[in-house]
Amino acid sequence: MINIHIIGAGSIGLLFAHRLSKCGHSIQIITRSEKQSEELNRHGVVNQSAQKITAGPLEHTQFHQADAVLIAVKQYHLEAIMPAISDIPASIPLIFLQNGMSHLEHLSSLTHEHIFVSTVEHGAKKLNAYSVQHNGVGWWRLAAYRGEDEKLQSILACHHKDFPIEYESDYLKLLRVKLIKNLMINPLTAIFQVKNGVLADNPYFNKMMISLYEELSAVFPEEIGYCSFQDILDLCRRTAENESSMLSDIKAGRKTEVESLTGYAIKIAEEKNVMPVLLIFLEKSILAIQIERGSD
Repeated sequence: MINIHIIGAGSIGLLFAHRLSKCGHSIQIITRSEKQSEELNRHGVVNQSAQKITAGPLEHTQFHQADAVLIAVKQYHLEAIMPAISDIPASIPLIFLQNGMSHLEHLSSLTHEHIFVSTVEHGAKKLNAYSVQHNGVGWWRLAAYRGEDEKLQSILACHHKDFPIEYESDYLKLLRVKLIKNLMINPLTAIFQVKNGVLADNPYFNKMMISLYEELSAVFPEEIGYCSFQDILDLCRRTAENESSMLSDIKAGRKTEVESLTGYAIKIAEEKNVMPVLLIFLEKSILAIQIERGSD
């Protein structure tokens, strides 16, 4: 058993707290507010956790007893908490769970010996301050940005059919392949207000996706080989009843992570003299919807 601190009590933070506690680890969830910490301490997570889960606000947290820290906040909240992350002792491994690529800009400034990035394919929906609904099983894949994978052994040992975990050797490939999948699915579902399965079953969405896939193939010619168009359709069908995180954010009036997805891809496209017409359209469409819905 190890002590794991999880910064962020959204759907993924709560899901991971629940699953890692069932594996026998001691979990502390780090929240933004005192109120959510109090509710988590009162109710636990989903009321089914095998080990005691505690919670506390970030400003009052001491990390010296942690064996690993998972950072599970949204991309756009990351910059605000970087000073607190920088103050975590450098010997403690950090594991980032963000969508997109923008968080890579922050990692080079950290002095920590062991930093890992990861991709999360689980479907999860936060029901209230202490409850999460697990909507779909997917892989949690990790790779080292810096450091040694042996620091992850206690976490990798939590692999389970309902919580599969895999370690990969190339962090950039890992993140870019997940980025391609996110770009193919999330913006379209959010713009057209449809669940994932509709993209695979509607022939007109299929045609739009083919055009987008061709554009992404020009932007990421190496990584696209690990993510065929059929893989994308299969993913849509496996998660047919799921709402993408971007669609959920739009419906809830929250800011989306679109710029952390499209921004990186557009930058790479421009470096390669590829005109990312569809990526720009998707980004501007989501940003326009956010303004109309008053997203913060």
